Amino acid sequence: MRAVSLIAGLAVGAVFMLYPYALGTTMTPVLHSALPVLFLGVSAAIVHGVGFRPENRWLRPFFSPAVAWPLMAVGIGLVAIG
Repeated sequence: MRAVSLIAGLAVGAVFMLYPYALGTTMTPVLHSALPVLFLGVSAAIVHGVGFRPENRWLRPFFSPAVAWPLMAVGIGLVAIG
């Protein structure tokens, strides 16, 4: 699962950071609200993929695929709508 998280996080992050026109040419309110969700998911997936495990038990669930993958999916869905 770590490999999938790392590959998915790097792929999504690379597409939207290296080719920003994949998002469109105008910043709509839906797109503006989708980007934080998307990049929180990307960040959590990359952190999980490299194997970091926080010592704080309250942060541990955030850096798991159960949180990262749905955040990325919702973010990509909102980008597709916007």
